[in-house]
Amino acid sequence: MLNHEINSTNRLKNKIGPVIGIDLGGTKILAGIADPDGRLLAQRSEPTAHGAGAPVLQQMARLCGELAADVGASLSEVVRMAIGIPSAVDPKTGLASLSPNLALPEDKPLSRLMQGFVPCPVLVENDVNLAAFGEAHAGIGKGKDSLVFLSFGTGIGMGTVIGGRLLRGAHGRAGEIAYLPIGDAPHLRAPSSPNGLLEDAVGTPGIRARYLSSGGSVADLFDQATRGDALALAALDEVARNSAIGLAAIHALIDPSVTVIGGGFGSRPEFFERLQREIALLLPFPCRLEPSRFGHEAGLAGAIMFALNHQAH
Repeated sequence: MLNHEINSTNRLKNKIGPVIGIDLGGTKILAGIADPDGRLLAQRSEPTAHGAGAPVLQQMARLCGELAADVGASLSEVVRMAIGIPSAVDPKTGLASLSPNLALPEDKPLSRLMQGFVPCPVLVENDVNLAAFGEAHAGIGKGKDSLVFLSFGTGIGMGTVIGGRLLRGAHGRAGEIAYLPIGDAPHLRAPSSPNGLLEDAVGTPGIRARYLSSGGSVADLFDQATRGDALALAALDEVARNSAIGLAAIHALIDPSVTVIGGGFGSRPEFFERLQREIALLLPFPCRLEPSRFGHEAGLAGAIMFALNHQAH
């Protein structure tokens, strides 16, 4: 369960009942059900189903039914559900794109597909956008006029909330900071990225290719650094240095009140401390960085908040 109550800033209107939030990842689904005050009542997690015919749709519908049963309700009593996905979601069409880690139909909105399986309205949004929304309304950014959430993990993603509202862009691609070019140094080049994109430098595949050529995970790299391995410590320093370039660009363009750092390894204190140090070397003004209040469950917390507060957004 989440360690924090997710307080809604805008209670459901007209109809009172539970809401469901889903953080749909390429490897794992995390789903939860909350009451109208934002208290998380139950949650479930399991590996994401892949294969022909999009079995993940039936999987999410089943999880929703199980969550409702967990709290003694029926799925018909659920007022609304929100799903966070690792994709850019066009705010006009609802179509998802730029999702290499999760095969989703690009010709039909996921919200429409899901409404063939569940009786309640379905909202779909980028997962890091939802993490930002949750932090802005119930976490670190509560009461602040602007917040950026930066997620470091398999890839790098960004969500921005200004004046309580998500900044999506014309095509839902605002915050696709993975495509920020940061230089043409040979060690940052990839076949698909000859100019050196940020994600090539700080995403998990790039980190593994450069620093873990003999195999292993990013978690292994952190473990080696914790044990004092000099090469691992130098690798973390370089990853933080490259990450700070993207962070400096964000602060130069948006100047947020607070930037929340999360994601698979973004939540690691060793990385966070290095990022603080590196950004201080790049910019002549202070930047307030904070670790995510909700940690690895930030996407779920944001999905629940979005379901509770959708009418204003």
